[in-house]
Amino acid sequence: MKRMFRVAKIRVILLSLAIISLLYYLTPLRQCLLQELFTRLYYIPIILGGLWFGAWGGLRVSLVVTLICLPHAFLAYRYDQALFYDEVLELFLFNLLGGVVGALMDRERRQKAANERLQALATLGQTVSSVAHEMKNRLIPIRGFVRRMRENQGSKAVTYLQIVDQESAKLEKMVKDMLAFGRFASLRRQEVEVGSLIENVRNTLEEEFRENGVSLVCTCHEGSSKVTLDPEKTHQALANLLQNALHASPKGKEVRLLIRANQSFLEMAVEDEGPGIAQEHLDRIFQPFFTTKPQGTGLGLAITQQIVKEHGGEIRVESRPGNGTRVFLSFPLGNPS
Repeated sequence: MKRMFRVAKIRVILLSLAIISLLYYLTPLRQCLLQELFTRLYYIPIILGGLWFGAWGGLRVSLVVTLICLPHAFLAYRYDQALFYDEVLELFLFNLLGGVVGALMDRERRQKAANERLQALATLGQTVSSVAHEMKNRLIPIRGFVRRMRENQGSKAVTYLQIVDQESAKLEKMVKDMLAFGRFASLRRQEVEVGSLIENVRNTLEEEFRENGVSLVCTCHEGSSKVTLDPEKTHQALANLLQNALHASPKGKEVRLLIRANQSFLEMAVEDEGPGIAQEHLDRIFQPFFTTKPQGTGLGLAITQQIVKEHGGEIRVESRPGNGTRVFLSFPLGNPS
């Protein structure tokens, strides 16, 4: 995708150079005002080159403009020497502007990268604190109940073992989520039937939904269609979204999974009837370790976003307090550029 944008920008610059050069050379030298106007138009591709490609981009475009304008400058020398010196000065300004604009953009990009690194370090600090706090909360009851089991070998030992098992499972899930987020493996694309993929997700979560008294309704309009995706990671992304919807849904409500495929995209939507997400939290829901659930790790949506972006797709969330939440996924059918 970045390559496509880069090529498109280069084409814009080349097209503008071609159009301006035609106007520049087809205008007679005696029409001084038009000559000056068309000369000034060369600043547009030079500035674009600096803005889009930095110092080297700006200088390269200005050098191309110089090579284009040199023959015209020699023609101007024969017509009017004053006009020739004006054009030489203009060529100098072209190269100066290209270098300055490009250098400023390079500096801005370096500053932005530095700010992003600082933000990443701040996020890492919050992450370490959050993980340590959550692990401490899981380990305290485990250690406490193991100690009680040593002291009490009666019927309460079974209850203590159940609690230890539950807390250990939560700790295991946290560690698995952290590993999945930190060691994101490359996609393994293969052709898979949409209906089969959805059925596997349904079978995985069916018991959990039944235990919580929430209905899972799957509507797949293109069940027999075959798409090229990483089935394991797509399964993980859908399971994360459906579990979030389940945890947000009161007993007796339903969660809906809608699937639709066309020639270009596989589109999915997960809808719940829960309390929705507060407006101030919507901008943060994809941040690692951000969660409003007391038992959550805050990695489910971050991992899902990683998976979708790795496929070249998009993820979008719509939610209002009291009106449920809708998460939309869009996977391009085929390898992203």
